[in-house]
Amino acid sequence: MRVCLIAPVPPFRGGIAKYCYSLAKELEKRHDLLLLSYQRQYPEMLFGGKSQIDPEVDRAEILREFQRLSFDLDSANPFSWRETTQKIASFAPDIVILPWWVAYWAPLYLYLLHFLKKRNIRVVFLCINVFEHEDSFFKKFLTKLVLKRADNIVVHSELEKQEILQFNPAACVQKHLLPLFEYDSSALQRKGSALQLLFFGFVRQYKGLDVLLRAIAILKDRDLTLNVVGEFWKDKGDYLKLISDLGIADQVQIVDRYVPDSEMSQYFSRADLVVLPYRRSKTSGVIATAYGFRRPVLATNVGGFHEVIQDGYTGKIVDPGDPEALAEGIRWFLDHKEDDFGANISAFAAQKMSWESLVQTIAGFDRG
Repeated sequence: MRVCLIAPVPPFRGGIAKYCYSLAKELEKRHDLLLLSYQRQYPEMLFGGKSQIDPEVDRAEILREFQRLSFDLDSANPFSWRETTQKIASFAPDIVILPWWVAYWAPLYLYLLHFLKKRNIRVVFLCINVFEHEDSFFKKFLTKLVLKRADNIVVHSELEKQEILQFNPAACVQKHLLPLFEYDSSALQRKGSALQLLFFGFVRQYKGLDVLLRAIAILKDRDLTLNVVGEFWKDKGDYLKLISDLGIADQVQIVDRYVPDSEMSQYFSRADLVVLPYRRSKTSGVIATAYGFRRPVLATNVGGFHEVIQDGYTGKIVDPGDPEALAEGIRWFLDHKEDDFGANISAFAAQKMSWESLVQTIAGFDRG
């Protein structure tokens, strides 16, 4: 099958680019792939003022991994949109895959949809998120404006499937859990006797780091430490003040920067437990990353987390926004440190979270 994927891949950094790269690698193995990536993904002001490029990734090396890959699409330049449609027309794909995660893509995707539908090219929307974590009325309007025009959609949680069907009941919506990001965990070794907790990824208000810090304060007499690894988009001073006020500075280490894959293992190797104290979310690549390192996850019961985390088997689910509930979850892991969560995660992921089965789900739309 001839497949066109329009998506960011490394050297763009972050979980979305990593997701799209993993998907593209699986598509490349199984289908004739045209991969169209970006010369500019976002204007910098929309990316928290941070660099969008991972300096450790060689673009030339990424180009060598794919038979047909270009970095020519500019999300903010309509002239490049037209050049992209010309490339698609020349390739004549059976399916075009459009990843969706923020409303920013609405203008480009509406343009592409108009072109593709005129030519009867099947489009599959791959919703990494349906609605944004930090949403607004206007963003929801744009999301619905685009996804109402979609006939074929893949989501990563039952909640998001039901959300789409509420405003686009005619769509064919398939659910597939967020696939596992695989890493070499054979050499991972932890040090010390303390329970090592890890909060990983961009620090944003909806992710509830403050709730986790208050839970650590409840357990300050227990033998545990917390590593907070990821860029603070804003309000770092508020978190530092909270750590000081709670008297837990000796138990919390902060690494305020983007951590590339080459360094990721050192933080996950120390972790007994990856913690997602989110106030709201639908899915998270951090869970897939933690599972890739065979690390259990303690998370709040938001979005589709309960579909990915088997309570007491691959991790633990607690109520959101409640420091005491989070502390109780940590206590549970203190009592179950010797459980073989790695084996449990491997068994669960093999059945539910493979890139191969995601590609099979996408390819199934061609037969619809």
